[in-house]
Amino acid sequence: MSGDGFPFALPASRFAAVNREATTLFEELRKPLLRYLICLGLSADEAQDVVQDAFLNLHRSLAGGASNENARAWLFSVAHNQARNRQKSYHRRFGRPLEDGAFEMLDESTPEHAVLKKEKFRQLSSAIRTLTEAERECLLLRAEGLRYREIGEVLEMATSTVADTVDRAVRKLAGKCNV
Repeated sequence: MSGDGFPFALPASRFAAVNREATTLFEELRKPLLRYLICLGLSADEAQDVVQDAFLNLHRSLAGGASNENARAWLFSVAHNQARNRQKSYHRRFGRPLEDGAFEMLDESTPEHAVLKKEKFRQLSSAIRTLTEAERECLLLRAEGLRYREIGEVLEMATSTVADTVDRAVRKLAGKCNV
């Protein structure tokens, strides 16, 4: 292999640093991103594809010398936009009903316990479908641990609007679920 190697555009030390940073972010954020995308309505396979694309974009961005002060919000934003694009292309909507397979996750230690859990899950699922798209998205991102400022970056909203939207969504859910 004389001279046929891959030409690196980055110095080896910078390349290693970019790889370490991207790997660390991947390990920390892959599962939260997958959960968020599946909650938005993507299939598990589609969510995997979107997460992979988002991390490839991050790696390219870091390798290009861009500084991502808040890579977490940046990744969620990229994944969110890609999910919206996929849903538009497949003519899907965010509030589609949850599939019956979602109930398989529930603990069924006793039949009564299983029935109660399934009913609570149905009630919550129904209540979530009554939220506006903005309320649902803000609540899902908050559930993934993003701060209001980060949610605002992802959804291109003011931080105060995000706070009001999350508060309104929580109040609606509490009212619908009798909490």
